[in-house]
Amino acid sequence: MATTKIWDIRGRLDRVVDYAKNPDKTKNKNYGEADLQALRDVMDYVSQDVKTEKQFYVTGLNCSPETAREEMTITKKQYRKEGGIIAYHAYQSFKPGEVTPEIAHEIGIKLAEELWGSRFEVIVATHIDKAHIHNHMVLNSVSFSDGLRYYDNKESYRKMREVSDRLCLEYKLSVIEKPMNKSMQYGEWQAEREGKPTWRGLIIKDLDDTISECVTMRQFLYRLRQKGYAIKYDAKYFTLKPPGKARYVRIDRKHPEYSLSNIEQRIYEQQQIKQYRPGPKAAKKKMLLHGSFEKARHTSGLRGLYLYYCFKLGVFQKKKDRKTNALPFLYREDVRKMEQISREARLLCKHKIDTIEALENYKTSNEQQIKKLCTERKKLWNRTQRTPDEKAVSKIKADIAGLSAQIKTLRKEVKYCDGIAARSIPMREKIKVVKLEEKNNAKEKSKNEHKR
Repeated sequence: MATTKIWDIRGRLDRVVDYAKNPDKTKNKNYGEADLQALRDVMDYVSQDVKTEKQFYVTGLNCSPETAREEMTITKKQYRKEGGIIAYHAYQSFKPGEVTPEIAHEIGIKLAEELWGSRFEVIVATHIDKAHIHNHMVLNSVSFSDGLRYYDNKESYRKMREVSDRLCLEYKLSVIEKPMNKSMQYGEWQAEREGKPTWRGLIIKDLDDTISECVTMRQFLYRLRQKGYAIKYDAKYFTLKPPGKARYVRIDRKHPEYSLSNIEQRIYEQQQIKQYRPGPKAAKKKMLLHGSFEKARHTSGLRGLYLYYCFKLGVFQKKKDRKTNALPFLYREDVRKMEQISREARLLCKHKIDTIEALENYKTSNEQQIKKLCTERKKLWNRTQRTPDEKAVSKIKADIAGLSAQIKTLRKEVKYCDGIAARSIPMREKIKVVKLEEKNNAKEKSKNEHKR
């Protein structure tokens, strides 16, 4: 059985090529040192030990694995199509224990040859670091033969699935009888691969928690609404709209076990049904305050926004003390971005940036500094070409390395500035929506208590 996916890649070509050819994922311990050399020079994994006997399941179609990135870039430059979608990343995963790495790689090559071999440069890499062996295929978005771009649509994905199924049958492997029509988005697949929460995963978690709390379907629907979900349902299907989202989603399209009938069956067939009882109220703690609130300084602006949001996400708590499941849905979406948000908050606090104007000024200053350092670095590189003394060249290269480190740090900070500018407005909106929901829930709770 092989599942297939394909998505477009924007940004830097080297990242997706390097990921597909990752040595730790494609190694075969049964082969020799000589086969390693072909890939060693292009692997940007300086910190990894690659001095053991390995062979890599990596094959290039219409390009060499060692120079795939450069060849794909040359094709783009030749036809002046360097922008937009830079590549497509296809994925073919096999049922655990059903196929060997050699057969999986052979199938991946045949699939790529039939679909794209006549017009595109492709890298096929078989990863064996998981229980399920899987192929990654990196496809140049521009054809080397005619300069036309690859057009990915429902028809091309249907053909990919059909060819994959046919090849699996030829190799006596199982196939999926009723495949899903929609492919997973790249961001969602990447988050699942890294073990980070996805919006679909958060919905499923809420469904599981709610099912375990309830003894009737009516109670189940009521509990979901309490958690901020909007619900539409009829006799067979139901759709959910998570808090803060604009659209309804039918979760059982990709997860049939969460159909209305299956949920109802789970509720009624639980072996040990426990009535939901609210937990004990937290004890109020008395604390002694030295000074006065009036004289205390309050952090506002971007710093205040980020510190408040980090506090709500649990950034300042120890990892073992974080209760991410108790967070509102809109906050839980950002748990997987916690590290990035934390870095952006540190930048704001370190440089005391509170307004978008101050942020733009800081970003502009960094960009000017980057330009200046790049000019200095270029001059040093030119000096190495004219200097015959090896010791002098070594010193110049050390200076170049120092400048490169500074440039790298400044570029990271520019990236953080872009992230803050893009994230701050949605962040404010999320806080506003969550506060409104909490206020409405408190009113509803108070109203229900009065009825009792």
